[in-house]
Amino acid sequence: MVLSARIGNKTVEWFSELEQHFSVYRKGIVGINQTFQSPYGEMPIMYADWTASGRLYRPIEAKILEEFAPFMANTHTESNETGSFMTNAYHHAKKIIKQHVNASETDALIFDGFGMTSVINKLQRMLGLRIPEAWMPQVQLACEDRPVVFITHREHHSNHTSWLETVCDVVVLPQGANGEIDPAALEELLPFYKERPLRIGAFTACSNVTGLMTPYHQLARIMHEHDGICLVDFAASAPYVKMDMNPGDPLEALDAIVFSPHKFLGGPGTSGVMVLNQSLYHNQIPDHPGGGTVKWTNPWGEHSYYDEIEVREDGGTPGILQGIRAALCIRLKEEMGVEKMLAREKELIKVILPGLKAIKGIHVLEGQEEDRLGIISFMVPGVHYNLIVKLLNDRFGIQVRGGCSCAGTYGHCLLNISKEQSNEIMEAVEAGDLSVKPGWIRFSMHPVMTNKEAHEFLLAMRSIMNHLDEWKQEYVYDPQTNDYFYQDLHREDFDWLFYV
Repeated sequence: MVLSARIGNKTVEWFSELEQHFSVYRKGIVGINQTFQSPYGEMPIMYADWTASGRLYRPIEAKILEEFAPFMANTHTESNETGSFMTNAYHHAKKIIKQHVNASETDALIFDGFGMTSVINKLQRMLGLRIPEAWMPQVQLACEDRPVVFITHREHHSNHTSWLETVCDVVVLPQGANGEIDPAALEELLPFYKERPLRIGAFTACSNVTGLMTPYHQLARIMHEHDGICLVDFAASAPYVKMDMNPGDPLEALDAIVFSPHKFLGGPGTSGVMVLNQSLYHNQIPDHPGGGTVKWTNPWGEHSYYDEIEVREDGGTPGILQGIRAALCIRLKEEMGVEKMLAREKELIKVILPGLKAIKGIHVLEGQEEDRLGIISFMVPGVHYNLIVKLLNDRFGIQVRGGCSCAGTYGHCLLNISKEQSNEIMEAVEAGDLSVKPGWIRFSMHPVMTNKEAHEFLLAMRSIMNHLDEWKQEYVYDPQTNDYFYQDLHREDFDWLFYV
């Protein structure tokens, strides 16, 4: 059933069939009806920060608490019931995730840390590309001996800054005439690096700023045609899209993928996930050797590591529940349906994107692009982004995020920041003045968002723009934190929360 209403000259759908499909999952979100006390009274939380983090899902919490937790024990044994149960559950979780990304028998899955940042750094260490800082002055590599990594201008810091701390030369692909990612640029650059010992393409699947997607299978083909490898970062898009490491054309296969399950519905508390082709792995020593990685040791310093990558790179006590939770999130994603998720996001984008663009004084980044995931970033020129974020929070309960979205290079491109301007900003920031840091307001959605919430957000932004001069008088800016604070702010004491 589709319910609609006439507003002015427009017909607005309030409850589409897709919205009804996702309403079942919406009810399971922990905190879906949560309120908080703002300076202007009790506010219901409307969550629009999904690109930063997913939210807990009550059925997954119940599943872990009631069906896995009673058997909680360490892995690495099948000799007792609890150890056997958790070992097999942990291994099955890996199997579920591998199937979801269409991994082959030659692909290995590794959990690490808390998200994509952890696993991309681990991958760099496993490839032998990271040298401890204290030893860097001792290592002198000729230019022709350095590996090279190609990235796009849309990367977030974890897939850019991390590579700058390796022995690789980092090449940012020139953007196309309209700011797009241009595969032809990669094709033109690769011959200049044909003598390098390793050529890596490390590409985001989707921008965490604009939701614009990357033709990564096409880029993988180009890398492979030039004897390179292709790694894809699905951090921003993994909760919503199909991930296919091994499509029909082997030239378009992905040599490694990384993503952050904590961004899924139900995902907070998971580990980062890396799946890589085992042909990339040539290490004699694991990244962090320890218990569970060795077949035997003796008192004379002799030892032998397991051959299996998934065993030798999972030293010590693994993130058992973290891995199980990641698999449950994957199953939930599959139950909701990727095609339905993408279709629902398109419905929401058709409401929010033109609605924002129609509000006087708002500039939407890449606003001409409708073919995107549910991430929309915008600015109010002349007004600090965190003031808008604070007003959305305090007066309407809407949770968005301000800043550069950990995508400084893309920010330079989007905002046309020159080298001279960038240096001025850098000097001010180094001096402790964060007020000059460029940024925007990012609104990121999930298919569980309702049409009513989408319209409430637009109404909130119209209200803010109409009353901005009046409302901002009640806030004080702190240049050291780059935040705005209500003038009579009473800071909450969190100590009471930490008693069991």
